[in-house]
Amino acid sequence: MLFDLDDTLYDRFPSIRTYAVRYFFQDFHHRLEPLDADILADLILEADGGPLRSGKEAMQALLNLLPWSGSKPSWGALMSHWFRYFPLCSEKTPEMEETLKKLKQKGFKLGVVTNGQGPGQNQKIDTLGIRPYLDAISISGQVGVKKPDPAIFHHALDQLQMSGKGVWFVGDNPVMDIYGAHCVGLTPIWIQRYERSWYGPLAAPPYTVKFLREIFQFITG
Repeated sequence: MLFDLDDTLYDRFPSIRTYAVRYFFQDFHHRLEPLDADILADLILEADGGPLRSGKEAMQALLNLLPWSGSKPSWGALMSHWFRYFPLCSEKTPEMEETLKKLKQKGFKLGVVTNGQGPGQNQKIDTLGIRPYLDAISISGQVGVKKPDPAIFHHALDQLQMSGKGVWFVGDNPVMDIYGAHCVGLTPIWIQRYERSWYGPLAAPPYTVKFLREIFQFITG
């Protein structure tokens, strides 16, 4: 079984809140009008905008949303800060660990296929403490191609020494994850975070769950 990382194995929203109050507030509060840390977290969540907003767009939204008291940093400076500290904030959940542990007990080979920079995505894996569960790791920044390109899925399958047949893929993005996995013969499960709407080339997801633990209703028959 292969998984997307961000917003699939873990929920990004609590992690963004941790980043906001632990790192962003510490390093940028002196450049802002007086602002409660919880309100700052709300604004950073709003700027993030979910999976359809690029990093650059999110940082530019942050420049517009926050009450800067003087000269604003560049979007690039904010992006560099994000890449440095956000991977340290990935919030481990009991559901994630219980799911991976149960899958390993059932004899599944497990892997991650994720878009992002190599150092940051590797740090998230280590912050979450899930590397010991993984038999395959494919990160676009290291592989050189991004989902939904078939090559990144095949890179993970090669590590598992498997073809697409009989392999499940769990992800939150209808195009990058579900359509991409479908095109290489994997069986996709869409994890629908925050009631997000379905979109993309497929008329509907083959399988849908709200929580990671719900995948067992499908894979156990």
